[in-house]
Amino acid sequence: MRDYPRPLPGQPVLRLRAGVPCRWSVRTLDGRGWCPPGTPPARDLDGLPYFHGDDLVLPVPREPVQVRAARGVEHGCAETTLLPGEGETLVELAPPRLYDAAARGWYGADLHVPLNRPPRWVASAQHGEDLHVVNVPPGDGDTLARWSGRDLPWSDGAHLARVDLVHQVLGLDSWPLSTVALSELHRRGTLVCYANSCCGPAETADQLMSGGDPGFDARLAVVDAALGLVDGFPSVIGSPCAYRRLIGAGNRVAATGGRTHRLGPIGRERTYARVEGRLTAGAYAEAVRRGRTFVTTGPFLELEVDGRGPGDTLDLAPGETVRVSARVLGDGAERVRLLTADGELASGPPGEVAARLSVVWPTYVVAVVEGRGRVLAHTSPVHLDVCHRRVAREEDVTFCLRWLDLLEKQIRDRVDEDGLEVLEEARRVYQSRLR
Repeated sequence: MRDYPRPLPGQPVLRLRAGVPCRWSVRTLDGRGWCPPGTPPARDLDGLPYFHGDDLVLPVPREPVQVRAARGVEHGCAETTLLPGEGETLVELAPPRLYDAAARGWYGADLHVPLNRPPRWVASAQHGEDLHVVNVPPGDGDTLARWSGRDLPWSDGAHLARVDLVHQVLGLDSWPLSTVALSELHRRGTLVCYANSCCGPAETADQLMSGGDPGFDARLAVVDAALGLVDGFPSVIGSPCAYRRLIGAGNRVAATGGRTHRLGPIGRERTYARVEGRLTAGAYAEAVRRGRTFVTTGPFLELEVDGRGPGDTLDLAPGETVRVSARVLGDGAERVRLLTADGELASGPPGEVAARLSVVWPTYVVAVVEGRGRVLAHTSPVHLDVCHRRVAREEDVTFCLRWLDLLEKQIRDRVDEDGLEVLEEARRVYQSRLR
């Protein structure tokens, strides 16, 4: 890709100002994009050219241009169309704030931002998207050694960037890491999640295992979750049924974000974690480890069960009743659902949905936001144990056992006996939950 050219003598110039770093898109009516000189071209999911920053100057043609300012999921868009005048034309746009997650103790992260662009571009993108946390895979040993345990230079009190904040498992191609190395990482307290999501809604285990990329997606989660080796499952947006099968089978694993391919600006799918105190790498990792999360592509979603939130556990007596509620802020939401291990408890339009639940046997509660025919946001569960017993629903355990059987067929020819024994150990865990 080529850089955008420097202005010619007498060419109109726009000065873009918002007061804070933003994501800008400047284009002519025929769709051509214009960026400041030296800016690498980039396109978002709508095909719009974009760049990040504030108080920027860029040359444009002497014809009408459309200018849009956006700032991640917590803000809306501001847009105008104008005919540039002679010399410099000032354009001031302020994306409206839809909600302030940090004011409620929630901090959103993109857990996989590779340094496949210059660090300066990543820094500008993080601030321009108002993305609280960025996890940068180490890429090479030198990068990890240089930055291990240190915030990257563009971090500030509201934005945190770390190398290897989250150790990310890649999939079947990293099967050796799923045993000894993952156990050691988890023993040291390192946050461990999958880098990439599973493919499709996956209503059945066969659907889950028939799509996606076996080498890189999260299909090994059925093993690692049972053995307590991973903290997050990255497919709650794309494969929410598989996630609910995992937690319904008794696995305590957080909802996290993850995508098979990088699409659009960073932070398009965010893992929000509720942090106690100020934002630090350790505080964010601990919140994810405890399951205090929700994942979203836009709406802000809060879940409460008798005043407790995602990741919390209530131990109840049979027949006790709890109050469940979900609140939604932001654009795009069409329906809010409260779900237990047995199905839908309540649903309704955006705003607040509430219900009362009489708990007879162990279960969980999650909240889900839907819009445009897909899941837009999904929480981790509030666990509802009964007499110290956690949920282990027979249908969900059976789903996971079928998942394991299909996984074994895929990996039998590529792993040694030790690897197969790890799979068998997970099978024994699930079978014990059927008793």
